[in-house]
Amino acid sequence: MYFIKRHLLFTCLLLVCVLQYKAQPIANSAVAEQTSLQLYYSGSWQKLEKFGEKAISKGFDYFHIRMRTGIACFEQKKHIKAIKHFEKAIYFNSSDTLALEYLYYSYVFAGRGNEARALIASLPGSLKNRIKPPKNKAIESIYAEGGIGLSNLNNIYKTIDLDGQFNIYGETNINKTMRYLHIGTSHELGRKLSLYQGYSNIGIECVRGFKIGNNDTFDTYNLTQHDYYISAIGQLKHFTISPAFHFINVNFERLSAEFNYSTLKFDFVQRDTSIINYVAALSISRSIGIFTCGLNSSYAHLNSYNQLQLGLSLAYFPLANTNVYGSSMVVYLNENNTSRIILGQKIGTKVISRLWAEGGITYGNLQNYNENNAFIVFNTGDKILYKYEIALLSPLSKHLTLSLRYNFFGRENTYYRKNNLDKVESVYVNYKTQAIVGGLKWTL
Repeated sequence: MYFIKRHLLFTCLLLVCVLQYKAQPIANSAVAEQTSLQLYYSGSWQKLEKFGEKAISKGFDYFHIRMRTGIACFEQKKHIKAIKHFEKAIYFNSSDTLALEYLYYSYVFAGRGNEARALIASLPGSLKNRIKPPKNKAIESIYAEGGIGLSNLNNIYKTIDLDGQFNIYGETNINKTMRYLHIGTSHELGRKLSLYQGYSNIGIECVRGFKIGNNDTFDTYNLTQHDYYISAIGQLKHFTISPAFHFINVNFERLSAEFNYSTLKFDFVQRDTSIINYVAALSISRSIGIFTCGLNSSYAHLNSYNQLQLGLSLAYFPLANTNVYGSSMVVYLNENNTSRIILGQKIGTKVISRLWAEGGITYGNLQNYNENNAFIVFNTGDKILYKYEIALLSPLSKHLTLSLRYNFFGRENTYYRKNNLDKVESVYVNYKTQAIVGGLKWTL
């Protein structure tokens, strides 16, 4: 009975102490120092994080409390939140090697490799020898991806009367299947500058269809596209800047119908066509806490039209790491003085160890639109009304990363027919396209 009474008394006293601790105001720097030190030595990382940030907000901001708060975040794998504390700690003491080392690994684990590489240049030799950062490589990685795309448009046209009720003239162009291949390399040109360049080849099986006076003519042809893409990433003190250029050459030979006024009939002629398209882009981003703000712009000449594109993006990491993340973007696109808005949303999460999953939607007319700093260009002849995307990413080892991406597009095709007034009418057809792309990245 005596033991029970003593145990209850001790529990009550402990509870009072805890309540006093929680209610204790941070009156001066001595309290901030003593309490944060106790929490640090006890390994109470969650409490230390909350206490340290509260003390900083009260104005008790100095090297040691920044270090302890940063370490508390680091130990909880909140690497993005840890970064701001270690950066401020280095502001107070730029020669502290422990702060520099923690900051370097926080950048690495937060997926901000460009900033980690830029930091290496300022590390003292003794710290470089300890952490052994990777050296600059003429070829840092090799990336390859490829896939196929399928459309239901050809099946839809089997049920469409191309020349309509007047049976005068109708014509269309049908995209059937697509194959895609890309290979590229990354190059490290210094601690603060890297370069990526790659070649893509796209082949699309198409059908050119005509219906003249109830006579059908369908011709299958192949469209071939050759792409060269190059982009650079420069890491400044607070910003990441990335210019890019995408060159596109499209070639095809397809059937055309021309009216012969001497015979009063249509003649069919095969015509070779070669089109040069290009996109010049620039993106600037800055990380602020768990947010990364981005501004991107591009100027393009696609399919005989000029496009100006301006976009804002916001990426966010609510757990202060890459286990859960999202991004939102809004893009203004002006094409030959006609404007439209495109919206996008993406959400990603770590599913299991070494496997991430993403889902996203892009809504708006994506015809002649580009994304990912002009790496992807939708220089399609048909409108793209929306895009759904699901992706899997798996870094199997420090050298090998696999990816798999599925895209579902809602699209709009246009065919043309003549009415009884000999005027050409445009008729719109909605259809779907599905594409699956697999990628492999080998880091040397």
